[in-house]
Amino acid sequence: MTRLDGVVEADEAGLGRHRDELRPAVVRQLLRLRQSGELTTAHVRLAAESVGVSVRTVWNWLKQAEEKGSTEKPERRRFRITEEIIEVLADYQGNVKRAHEHLVRVAEEAGEKPIGLTTLHDAIARDLDPGFMAGLREGIPAARGFDPAFQRPAVARNQVWEGDHKQAPTVVMMPDKKLSKVWVTWFEDRGTSHVMGWAVTAGSAHRGSVLAAVRASVLREDPYGPAGGLPELVRVDGGADFLSKTVRRAFGLLGVPVHRVRSARHKGGIERLNRTSMTRFFADLPRYTKAPLLDHRRRVGDTDPPLTFEAFVQRLGEWVNEHNTQHVVKRTGVTPLEAWLADPTEIRPEPTPAELRAFMLESDHRPRKITSHGVEFAGRCYMPENGVGRIGVEVRVRWMPHHAHEIDLYTFRGDRYLGRAFLSDEATEELRAKVLADRQEHSAELRRALQRSGERKRDRYLPATEPQLPVSATRMTKEEALAELAGTSRRAPAAPRRRAEPYQPLTPIPAGWVRPGQATAPADPPSEDT
Repeated sequence: MTRLDGVVEADEAGLGRHRDELRPAVVRQLLRLRQSGELTTAHVRLAAESVGVSVRTVWNWLKQAEEKGSTEKPERRRFRITEEIIEVLADYQGNVKRAHEHLVRVAEEAGEKPIGLTTLHDAIARDLDPGFMAGLREGIPAARGFDPAFQRPAVARNQVWEGDHKQAPTVVMMPDKKLSKVWVTWFEDRGTSHVMGWAVTAGSAHRGSVLAAVRASVLREDPYGPAGGLPELVRVDGGADFLSKTVRRAFGLLGVPVHRVRSARHKGGIERLNRTSMTRFFADLPRYTKAPLLDHRRRVGDTDPPLTFEAFVQRLGEWVNEHNTQHVVKRTGVTPLEAWLADPTEIRPEPTPAELRAFMLESDHRPRKITSHGVEFAGRCYMPENGVGRIGVEVRVRWMPHHAHEIDLYTFRGDRYLGRAFLSDEATEELRAKVLADRQEHSAELRRALQRSGERKRDRYLPATEPQLPVSATRMTKEEALAELAGTSRRAPAAPRRRAEPYQPLTPIPAGWVRPGQATAPADPPSEDT
């Protein structure tokens, strides 16, 4: 007796447990036995026991296969979703009830029997997947949430960073006593899940927030390190701040390419950090805007005093440090800082703070003048460190975002660097001493220049302002000068200026010429004919 080895092995291996999946294999084996003339009732009974059906059912399978020429189970006639029904569902944005009402109206107008609502629901569950229905209701991004995604390969430290903005679901008290929401901008290393750097912005985030977070991420000195350096790639979404000309210029100067992802799930590391911060940090703060509702208006903690802006920044820094040093990542089994320090990948050298500052300065390209109070910018006065003698000079201001304590000054025409300017009301003693010393040096240098100019002027006009004594050909002592005046000098008489004999020119004198002082010859008398 021939055994149905294929069926038995499939059942033992746990494959094809449903009878509809086992039916084609069983029927094909029985048909081969029938064609060879070896089929017996024992074979049919063995197949029925293996599949879990009656012997009559197996004989019916064989009969249907011989009649229709197919070992597959015949499909039952049922209602199916067609393209016309999909169009109706799309018109009503996935609302099955309204789509059913439309189909009922169309069937009644055509004199046909309408389908039932339950039948339509069953057909949609069989023929359309949940992602397709979510897309009809909310759009393609919602449908993509039902799609599987490949897992990215593991990367080394600083190979890929991911950046994003996150609005804090809480309100804080600003220094002017006004309540405001804040945004957090941060970058995470994809390989180690280490939060490289962050920045907090009151109101709404902007490109300056990105530059400040980049600076904090790259630097490795205190208080930013030890993690840092330059990444090989940065992933961001389509936010205008991350793709602005200023940010792309800064990344370009650092030699870091920026890759824009089409969906948030393509930068899953930073999105996971955003969700983690919601449950592990923001939810514990006062005035949490997603706290449970007491009614349709009030939430738990709505009347609690809010944190100050400085306190919020301090607590966020503490939480980020705890996340990097104490939180064990399930993917790596260690903390982010331990994973970053244990990675042997070479770190690209980061630029110096001065170079990094120059890369990330931004400007509004507005002319401003240096006044007696310094340079006015953003409603505050900044004292230039090299502003002595430059009142009235038009300058261009460039600044590092989130570093309002100092700005950089450039001439508006020529773009020549003039140095930095610091908050006038927060100037250090060193800056005050430097400005005062510059004033004194400036005055002293100007005084020296004026004095040298006066001396040169006196020397130039000295012959016209004071009488001059005749200068003799030879110098005499005082005694010789007195003797010369008294006529008792023993010095040899000076040679006469002219010789005694008359002057004789080298060329002969014409006959008509007369020497000075001699009488001229009488002229010929005029003739009578004249």
